[in-house]
Amino acid sequence: MKRIGVVLGRGGHTAQTFALIDLLGPKYEYLYMIGILDSLTPKKIRNAGRVLPVLTPRLLPQDSRIMSVIRTLATLMMSFVYLVLFRPALMVSCGTGLTVPIFYSARLLGIKTVFIESMSRVETLSITGRMLLGKTSLFMVQWPDLAKRIPAAIYGGQLL
Repeated sequence: MKRIGVVLGRGGHTAQTFALIDLLGPKYEYLYMIGILDSLTPKKIRNAGRVLPVLTPRLLPQDSRIMSVIRTLATLMMSFVYLVLFRPALMVSCGTGLTVPIFYSARLLGIKTVFIESMSRVETLSITGRMLLGKTSLFMVQWPDLAKRIPAAIYGGQLL
């Protein structure tokens, strides 16, 4: 059974990711990477899989930039170890900021990555999208007009 790694954040990103997982169904083994302080998201998982907590780059809005950099590097290293240990065939995310260091680790290991920009991004890419554009195996958007503006993006329809 193929293993798919899934990056889960909070809020709308998570709802879109769960919609994607529901479409894929139980024929895959799932590996969920979730922010270490997020106790709610694991309770919403409908397709069973291993839940791996990772440090989030920004724990609090008032965090200093240096702390965000340190935590991002820690997330990069932590996700690298997880990916070496569990070796998913593919990593998927629908836009959470937690994705960036995890996808960079996946790329270092040659693991394919699929980034689906949040459906709330109608005219421009999110910061996460801008950081990952050109650095993923597949970069999808949920609005046809946004795909026209971003030549490297593929319109894939809406998840919700």
